[in-house]
Amino acid sequence: MDKRFVQAHKEARWALWLTLLYLAAWLAAAYLPGVAIGFTGLPHWFEMACLLVPLLFILLCWAMVKLVFRDIPLEDDDAV
Repeated sequence: MDKRFVQAHKEARWALWLTLLYLAAWLAAAYLPGVAIGFTGLPHWFEMACLLVPLLFILLCWAMVKLVFRDIPLEDDDAV
């Protein structure tokens, strides 16, 4: 198998798992905390689900792009 396809599958798996982890983290942050008021004056569940989790996953996406994704040529050398 071409190295480009191996890398593309690796990147797709990482993106899929990060997406599923984001969904699980968002659901946990939205439904598990109580309705206590957080440090911004908003409900704690809202702060976690809409402020903290997205910021965390923006950093995780940045790290994934820097560490996992590779710049690969898209041209096919065997094409006529």
